[in-house]
Amino acid sequence: MNDQSSNKGKLPSREEIDPQYTWKLEDLYSSDQEWEEDFHAVERMIAEIAGFRGKLGESGDLLLRWLHFADDLNIITGKLGNYAFRRYDENTANTRYQGLMDRVLSQHARTSAATSWVVPEILAIPRDRIDGFIAETDGLEMYAHHLDEILRMQLHTRTSSEEELLALSLEAMAGPSNIFNMFNDADIRFGTITDEDGSEIEVTKGRYIQLQESRDRRIREDSYRALYSQYATWKNTLAATLSGQVKKEMFFARARKYRDTRHMALYEDNIPESVYDNVVRTVNNNLGPLQRSVRLRREILGIDAVRPWDLYVPLVARANIHFSWDEAVQIVQDAMHVLGPAYSRDLTSALEEGWIDVYENQGKASGAYSAWTYGAHPFVLLNYTNTLKDVFTLAHEMGHAMHSYYTWKNQPPVYGGYTIFCAEVASTCNEMLLVDHMLQTRTDRELQLQLLFHFIDTIRGTVYNQALFAEFEQFMHQSAERGVPLTVDLLSETMAELYARYMGTDFGIDPLYAINWARIPHFYRSFYVFQYATGLSAAVALTRSILDRKEGALERYLDFLKSGSAKYSIDLLKDAGVDMTQPEPIAATAALMDELLDRVEDLL
Repeated sequence: MNDQSSNKGKLPSREEIDPQYTWKLEDLYSSDQEWEEDFHAVERMIAEIAGFRGKLGESGDLLLRWLHFADDLNIITGKLGNYAFRRYDENTANTRYQGLMDRVLSQHARTSAATSWVVPEILAIPRDRIDGFIAETDGLEMYAHHLDEILRMQLHTRTSSEEELLALSLEAMAGPSNIFNMFNDADIRFGTITDEDGSEIEVTKGRYIQLQESRDRRIREDSYRALYSQYATWKNTLAATLSGQVKKEMFFARARKYRDTRHMALYEDNIPESVYDNVVRTVNNNLGPLQRSVRLRREILGIDAVRPWDLYVPLVARANIHFSWDEAVQIVQDAMHVLGPAYSRDLTSALEEGWIDVYENQGKASGAYSAWTYGAHPFVLLNYTNTLKDVFTLAHEMGHAMHSYYTWKNQPPVYGGYTIFCAEVASTCNEMLLVDHMLQTRTDRELQLQLLFHFIDTIRGTVYNQALFAEFEQFMHQSAERGVPLTVDLLSETMAELYARYMGTDFGIDPLYAINWARIPHFYRSFYVFQYATGLSAAVALTRSILDRKEGALERYLDFLKSGSAKYSIDLLKDAGVDMTQPEPIAATAALMDELLDRVEDLL
């Protein structure tokens, strides 16, 4: 099978990628014309919405009719958005799919405005009347938790006319995020550097980590400076864009009478704010393993201090271990056998039936993700380059994909999604299972070391780095809420101070690294990143239970994958076997990092 990841020169165009390595968006729509038909169907459905207004409190049957209609509308709009955004991500410079994406966003804003009266109208129905509707109307019981969710939002829901105005503002309020994404994915360029062979190579976000893994420190520093200097060139624009995003969140928090932006972000998923504080506090109380890992890195590399361009270079001699796409697929399949035959069968179908877009091409969105909508299988975007990290990325994104798939197969549309708080658990469980499998089956000392370092770096990146970002984000929002301007100097000085405190004295921060806030897309999804830390810590606890074959552990975990949003997130994880309101899971993950460092030192 031809491997298209090894091209070191100019990136291939989309048309040059072998179709066997591309996702099959035809599974959503066979053509753009079919998409257009659904788009116009939604326009007609929007016109029907007003016919329900003023009637939801009349009877359980009318309330149920609306809820079924809303489910149907959400399914179609989800498909429309999924198709438009996935086509756009294939080549972000393709103006046709920019257009489709813009139309989806505009239609979504119109739908939100047209349905803005729904929640206020439901909130106006007395609770005992809703309870009576549920008791007397066949089929309405299924929506009991959904209705509880609406009633919980009562303090933060405005009148119908106010909700309509807030909904009408959504499209304009998306400006900061849309501008950043367009700049970050389509416009910014990082130039070229000279590789080990003396050849010019274009620096892209897809290639950046691969360049950072070079054994040649000059290449690592050159690629680092190529990337970060471009963000620094645009630092004032990017600070203004990020400030605009924070002010948007402040507007909605004040309009909906939340205490602040963090209260709003966490209240939506019913996550206690104490959980956020617990992450930052517990990580700060357990910085020793992180700083020990930095010190070990400095000693192995034989340098005076670990610089930002030294953070990703493999610390074992055989650093050029590569895995073809076929090898990666087989390894991931084998690692997931512990989850049982049904999971293995469904995973094999996912890997073979057009769910995945494998390789980078010109204009393709960077990074990796799994995206889905109810009624269709997920789609996974990768930029695969044959590294061990890429194998783990495949396992990670397939964890998301399988969680989404099982939710769709086992939940009705109203509970057919899951919160961000739960989203990173399944993906990280897959990574933990992959580490265990490879450590058990690969006896090569250097590969064992590479796996251990990968696990250590995963904890560093997913728990420690994300807690650092969470602390930065909290500072940023609190500053803005006190009226402090979010200037380049304030943002950069704060980030530099956090890196110094977290990483310890063996880390030497480069001035350019303080600009890191300018390139983090997650800051445009406020108070998101702390959930990476909770997700990994929960995953460590759950996978240890599964691998230790604790009674009922596997069954509870598979039930979690099938539960969607049928309960609140904290309760779903408690049912699965881990309590994220307590510091123990995070502290145990820090302790695990220490154990892994012990194993590394035994092998060195």
